[in-house]
Amino acid sequence: MNIEIKELDRQHWEKYELEFSYTTDGYYSFDVSGWDFKLKFNPYGKTINKKFTDKLFEDWAKNALAFGAFSEGEPVGVTECFMEKWNNRLRITNLLVFEKFRGNGIGTALIEKDIEIGIQSGARMAVLETQTCNPRAVEFYLKTGFKPIGFDLFSYSNSDAEKTEVRLEMGKIL
Repeated sequence: MNIEIKELDRQHWEKYELEFSYTTDGYYSFDVSGWDFKLKFNPYGKTINKKFTDKLFEDWAKNALAFGAFSEGEPVGVTECFMEKWNNRLRITNLLVFEKFRGNGIGTALIEKDIEIGIQSGARMAVLETQTCNPRAVEFYLKTGFKPIGFDLFSYSNSDAEKTEVRLEMGKIL
């Protein structure tokens, strides 16, 4: 598949809705005891479908850049990032490969574009957020050089751990 990565024009793509969907057969849980914690994979015993939406160029992502992956003129994936100036990190806010195009190296090409932007901007590292109930995303980020750098047991609600959807921060030193 021939892929071209192009910067997306903010005026045309602003508030473009992204629909994230994936299947999962398990999740990572945190066993926290005092200052020690371990990450452990737990199977659900069945396959679960997860969905959520986000939008490009949200107001809180100041000076965001977005890039699209295109095949024969058709969008097949997008990524969005911005510089966190206060700590000199590139924050990757969205990375989505449209479902029927997954497994073709598009996600890797998009994350490489984010890393390129981070290096050009002088960022000391790239960071992103994923969820512990998305082990395929976690494995993808590990494969592309990201490592777990933090977690938040209560980022989305007071029952994230019980819902098996804990925020996992991952980072890569540039």
